[in-house]
Amino acid sequence: MLMKKNLALWPALMAVFIIFFLYSCRSEDLLSNNEEEYSSKFKVFSNQEKEKIDYGKGFKTLLERYDSIHNVQHTPKALKKAWKNSSAMSDEYIEFNIRSQDITTENKEVYTLFPLIRNHQVSGIIIAVLKNEDTYVEYLKMSPEAENYDTILELFRAQYIKSTLQNKNNTSKGSGGPCGFEGAPPCDIDTIIIIVPGGGSGGGGLPPGGGGGPSGGCGPYEDCIHKPDDGGGGGGETTPTNPTNQNPCDKTKSLVNDAKTKPAIDALKTKSTQGGENGYKIKADGTPSNEIPGGNHSVNFGDKTGYAGGYHNHTPTGIPMLSPPDVDQLLGFARAQGNYGDPTKAFVGMVAPNGMHYVIWFNGTYEDAVKTFSQEQLDEYTDRYQTRYGMYKPTSGEMSNEEIEKFFFRALIDMELDGKIKLQRVENDGTVKMIIKNTDGTTTATPCP
Repeated sequence: MLMKKNLALWPALMAVFIIFFLYSCRSEDLLSNNEEEYSSKFKVFSNQEKEKIDYGKGFKTLLERYDSIHNVQHTPKALKKAWKNSSAMSDEYIEFNIRSQDITTENKEVYTLFPLIRNHQVSGIIIAVLKNEDTYVEYLKMSPEAENYDTILELFRAQYIKSTLQNKNNTSKGSGGPCGFEGAPPCDIDTIIIIVPGGGSGGGGLPPGGGGGPSGGCGPYEDCIHKPDDGGGGGGETTPTNPTNQNPCDKTKSLVNDAKTKPAIDALKTKSTQGGENGYKIKADGTPSNEIPGGNHSVNFGDKTGYAGGYHNHTPTGIPMLSPPDVDQLLGFARAQGNYGDPTKAFVGMVAPNGMHYVIWFNGTYEDAVKTFSQEQLDEYTDRYQTRYGMYKPTSGEMSNEEIEKFFFRALIDMELDGKIKLQRVENDGTVKMIIKNTDGTTTATPCP
């Protein structure tokens, strides 16, 4: 009788065990999904299916995506698009179809080498690096002082010549350029095995390098596991918040008085009384780029990698204040600081025809900077800014600074960036004033100490 009772209880116990097991597995799945949701790692390097990661392919995918998002050219795919659109083309690119093996350092950084092509020749070596626990990518140009540099360069040159000859011999394809382009045969090129100093596949560290292509976290490549463009959530745990010890007043005074930056700003003051906008990108140390010509009422700073911000002029027929497209450019400079950089270093300045100028500084986290706008959205914000708010060639005489500044803050509310941007006015005599938005929508200009 006791045996029958035990047997009768067995199915019930099994049912409880199965439910517990399924719940445990589900809990692990939820934990795994939750970890992925809040991760700042790159999707392209995630190993969800337990397959070996092809880092070389991942580096190629990321940079092609970066070129497409930011309308710049580092890859053959972007060059082909520019050629089709009759746009200005870069004079060099990274050939991802020719590559080294993937190499892991003692610090768990992974890198792959690719040739840099200029004038149909290998002119250098690019080091694509994944670091900071798979959350940061860099594309660096290898220093000629690196060990084995000349040997590696010759290996890449030999492989590039091989790929070019392969195309020339394939007359049925009608191609004459390197492999991998449209109309050209696929690259059937062996992986170049690099002899790492110290032996083995894991080097002591990265080869020396600097400059080169973009760098940063997953945001600028739109490849985050937690999808920051969809709101993400939790990503802020791995990104910096606005450092309270940095005073925007001090940053602006240093900027406008910098011996390297000041000549560029003075040149824009002259341009502001004429037709057409021009601009300069400016590095964190104050070094300006070459002058960037723009259109009648716009200037595109282009690739912002390596620059903290930009300065440009408006014209007598333009609005006397920074515009929604200027705000969008500011977000681009903030994103260019990288996921583990400081986005509050990003700024955009505008010189008005009356000699005054305004500077805006980003005041949010990197996750806030990931917000992007379509051209249609920017056009709508600009139209509302210029017409409904009366910013464009006002008919009731000159608008006061307070009115102009009030409308700028209203535009930030429209763009859902209220509180994420600091506005400052630089008077003709060089005095810098912080513009504060009051609770009733009016503004107060407070002189910086």
